[in-house]
Amino acid sequence: MHKKRFGNRTFRKIFLSYTAILIIPIIIFSSINVHRNIVEEQRQQYDRHASDARRIADIIDNKLNELKQFGKTLSSKSWVKKLMQNTNVYDQEFDLLKMIEIRKDFDNDVNSIGILSFGMVIFPEKQWILSSIGNFQAEDFFSYVTVFDPNTQQAIQKSVMDNNDFKIMQPTTLKLWDSPKRVIPVLQSLEVVNRPRAVLVLFIDSAYLSDYMHRFAGSEFKELSITTHQTSIYQQIQQSSGEQSTREKGYTLALPSKSSDWQYAVTYTDSSGVWIHNLFSSLLAILISIAVGTCSAFILTRITYRPLRALLNKLSDGDRYEDVKPDAGASSEYNYIEKSIDRLLHENQELQQSMLAFESAARSNMFLRLLKGYFPEDPQINGLAKFGIRYTEDMSYCTMLVSLHAIHEVTELAMIRKIEMITMLVVEKVMKQAQLDYELFEITNADKALIVSAGQPFGADGLIERIASEITAEIAQNSGFHLDVLHGPVEQGLVGISKSYYAAHEQLQYLLFSRGHIRTMQEEAVPNELDYYYPTDWEVQLINNLKVGNLDTSMHILQEISSENARRQLSESSTVRLVSLLMETLLRVLHEVNLDTSIYAKQFTSMINAGNTTVMWSYVYEVGTLICERNRYSNTSSTMEVGSKLLQYVNDNYTSADVSLKMLAEMYQMSSSNVSKIFKEVTGINFYDYLCRLRMEMAKELLREKKCAIDAIALRVGYENVYSFKRAFTRYEGIKPDEYMQMAI
Repeated sequence: MHKKRFGNRTFRKIFLSYTAILIIPIIIFSSINVHRNIVEEQRQQYDRHASDARRIADIIDNKLNELKQFGKTLSSKSWVKKLMQNTNVYDQEFDLLKMIEIRKDFDNDVNSIGILSFGMVIFPEKQWILSSIGNFQAEDFFSYVTVFDPNTQQAIQKSVMDNNDFKIMQPTTLKLWDSPKRVIPVLQSLEVVNRPRAVLVLFIDSAYLSDYMHRFAGSEFKELSITTHQTSIYQQIQQSSGEQSTREKGYTLALPSKSSDWQYAVTYTDSSGVWIHNLFSSLLAILISIAVGTCSAFILTRITYRPLRALLNKLSDGDRYEDVKPDAGASSEYNYIEKSIDRLLHENQELQQSMLAFESAARSNMFLRLLKGYFPEDPQINGLAKFGIRYTEDMSYCTMLVSLHAIHEVTELAMIRKIEMITMLVVEKVMKQAQLDYELFEITNADKALIVSAGQPFGADGLIERIASEITAEIAQNSGFHLDVLHGPVEQGLVGISKSYYAAHEQLQYLLFSRGHIRTMQEEAVPNELDYYYPTDWEVQLINNLKVGNLDTSMHILQEISSENARRQLSESSTVRLVSLLMETLLRVLHEVNLDTSIYAKQFTSMINAGNTTVMWSYVYEVGTLICERNRYSNTSSTMEVGSKLLQYVNDNYTSADVSLKMLAEMYQMSSSNVSKIFKEVTGINFYDYLCRLRMEMAKELLREKKCAIDAIALRVGYENVYSFKRAFTRYEGIKPDEYMQMAI
């Protein structure tokens, strides 16, 4: 009964967990979908209303433009020009019939606009008014025909005396033949002078404007308001029921007039609340998901609970364990658990020891990577802190090399270990006195590297030179051997470790050469010291990153090479030589990715002839970017199966000299270019680069064993002749095979 209750309780917990996992994401997704639909509907509504508001504003502006055009047209008519003259020369021309015709034409023009009550032309100097209803003296017209309030009449009479291109006055009420009208006066001078002799006065009728807006503005808006200088000019409200108007929420779009100083405010009803139908469909989807999710959760719980139930049955039955004695009785389960825990603890201890060994090896490998060039774009940059390497880009570094070539003739292992221990103790003592952090590790059997680091720049006072001298003296005093301790300059940033290392490495190589310790170089002439900076390891990293299309790291390597050589202030010939070497590297990569290199070589040759190093550097960056973009392949499911077969065959037969693209193409009945492309999509690198890397790893292992001659090793790893093997080994490892064999003491 106890087991049943325990099982039921666990079953319920698993069931509830699966139910929550299945249902909660669906509910969240449905809520997000509803919100997205509401936002999209609101955006569409706003765009529609904004377009409609702009259309309404354009309708009103068009009418104002018609009023402006009416004034311009009227000012060009001959009768206006003649009547504004202060002379009686034209009086006989304007008889009764002529004046009737003028008034009729004027009335037709006013009525054609559609929003005017009437209009008139005032001649201020003559104090005479011409209108569609007759000709009047100004005093009689404003007293009997059209009556304004005193302030409006005074404002009109004052504005008539000024030059007004297009002036819209404040709305007012007038009586036309004792009939009240709400109008908006509009004044236009018909003569461009300080005191015009003719002024057109038009009266926009609010009733006519409302009728016009009802016919052409549509009924979508809720309210239209026209203001100027915060004063209301016109307002139109759409008819709606009082209860509905109270419930509806709206928002206002403000638009400036393009033809006057009016401001339009169009209010629309916010109808986005009608999204309730979306909510209904979402609620229905949620209910369906709950039902389906509950059934799915029950099925998953049954499947998940089955092995747990079997395990509980085993733990509750002590007779099922073969390693428990029959007379153990009730304590058999505890004995089994105790033995299981002991076994797990023992396995965990072995695993921890393996992890410590792995971390130590990985830490040493990290330091070797730092010496060869460690760039921030490298994906392993986050692994430095994991292995206890607290280096950052803001710190300063100096690499020192402790050469053990002086004891290469010592054969006693105990003596060699003693000298190495003395070296470690001396380094620790000197660094503690100098108050500097350091890491000492082995790079070859004949050399040890020492990376000195600090948060601030150091070494300007000759500190590094004194440290090197003290280490050399202390080791000689305690061991009797004079070891060479060389150092590079103090550099900032992680890449500075590599720069300092190569400077120290060059010093060491020249020192050993001068002493005759490198037998393979005795028959060669002493190379001239190169003043440009282009390490082999950096070249290899540049090639590899270009081939896999890593643009950021490739550009970083080129920038570091450029900045370091700029700091060295190279001569023009050395700069040309350096950029030419970089271009040779890029052309080699271009050739390996099956691109035509002739056009790039010709263009670069013309740049060399021009002698512009800035253009040459830019072209190198451009070609490097082109290669990276070209090499960004994506692995597809259709090529993975074939690619995996190709990869497996190469891994099993890379030591055969017959392995080639042509042979694989014939084997799988494909073209060589297609095989090359599929192989690169699967592995990320060129076929021959991958093949050479496998062969180089095997060759290095055979060279370290020193059981075979170099010719035999070349044949064993798949090369038909030793010359091809030596060239490939030097290219990929940066060192000759015989030199590598001598260094592997």
